Amino acid sequence: MANRFMTGTTCSGGQVLTFVASDNGVSVNDFFQLGDGRCIQITSTGATTEGAVTVNLAIEFASCAACLAPYSANTAQSIPIYLNSSLSQGTATASTYNPPNPVWLDNQHHAVVQLNAVTIGGNGLNS
Repeated sequence: MANRFMTGTTCSGGQVLTFVASDNGVSVNDFFQLGDGRCIQITSTGATTEGAVTVNLAIEFASCAACLAPYSANTAQSIPIYLNSSLSQGTATASTYNPPNPVWLDNQHHAVVQLNAVTIGGNGLNS
């Protein structure tokens, strides 16, 4: 398996990158997350080289939007809220509240939203 000169454009910011990557059937208009977490679209592939790989194409995606979207873990929780004013009138009107969820980065620096947890306080535990 040879390495190949490639050019890609970052999905956020449009920065042009020139690099050497492993040629695993990569073609123009493929989307990848790099080992450092950036998402790129391959814009050109060049000649093969015996040179060392300078960029790891970690995960392939269907589009820039799919690469940039955060992953989620578990199932989202909605909290039902019953208003005192509606209870005193004899009817219970429920509203729902979707609390803020903590976000962390995986080992490829991709955001993961922890849907079964709640972010606590602005200047508290998550600061």
